[in-house]
Amino acid sequence: MAVRKLYNYWISRDRTGFYSALALLFILFYIIGTFMANYGAPVLGARFQLAGFVCFVVLVVVYFVHKNLNAYYRFLDMFKDTDHLPQKQIAYVNSFCMTVFLIAAVIGIVVMAYAMEPLWQAIADWFANRPVIEVREAPQEFIPQPTQSAAPNFQEIFGEVEDPGPPPVWVSVLNAVAEIGGIVIVIALFFYAIRKCAGKMWDFVTRPRHFDEDEKIYLKPTLDILMHIAPPEADETQQKKGLKYFLSYEARIRRYYKKQILTGRKQQKCAGSPGVWAAPNELERGAGLDDATLHRLYEKARYSHMECTEEDWRILETRPETPAAP
Repeated sequence: MAVRKLYNYWISRDRTGFYSALALLFILFYIIGTFMANYGAPVLGARFQLAGFVCFVVLVVVYFVHKNLNAYYRFLDMFKDTDHLPQKQIAYVNSFCMTVFLIAAVIGIVVMAYAMEPLWQAIADWFANRPVIEVREAPQEFIPQPTQSAAPNFQEIFGEVEDPGPPPVWVSVLNAVAEIGGIVIVIALFFYAIRKCAGKMWDFVTRPRHFDEDEKIYLKPTLDILMHIAPPEADETQQKKGLKYFLSYEARIRRYYKKQILTGRKQQKCAGSPGVWAAPNELERGAGLDDATLHRLYEKARYSHMECTEEDWRILETRPETPAAP
């Protein structure tokens, strides 16, 4: 079961980047073998060339098989809800056509490789047999060199220079600290560069590549709706948490409003809790609360993007009490 899941996962996506990287590696093997064969190691170079060529041919076959299986997988996935789909017949026809194509491709690659060998040799011989233009250097004219005067004896001029002696201890310590700091900086920059390169490679490997052009166009709005457009309640739940929000004036106003609504509903002898769908006007009407200042500040705390201030809280505390409607 695990092997089948791995097989389905592998053929369900296009792996062109992975196969391209392997193809470049095998081509590099062949080039290294060519250099080794021309510069002192013909036996080992021939082995590298053979290994690079054989691995490249096998990789081409595997790549064609993967492309065929991926196309077959996507075709069946489009018609997964269709009844009486002749999957066996489609698989037989696909296998026969792919076998013929692979045989022709392998024969074509091998024949082309051996046919190109004389051509490359002819090109190399043509470059080697090109006439070389000899460039003769013009005779250099004799230029008399100026006579060098004897170096002045500074000891006779300035007298004997005393030996300064060893440097102070703080100079040696500062030099050691500077060397250690330089080594630490170089190592940190090295690991930072490795981390950035590894991150770029990981992003390239894990980047989704299984969408075709139609899916990119028509599924993008749906993906944006699912990932980026969330209801305000979800954003509020994710953002407004923690002790900082609990102590803010916005949370205080909302708690005070909730207390007034519950008190009013209790005085009005309303049964049950208010509905979650109720708007502030409906809550206040059910609780018999008629307070324009409290209503305005609650809407600011609940719906506005502006933060509530200490002045808003003072206005709420110092306002005249409004009795509940009978």
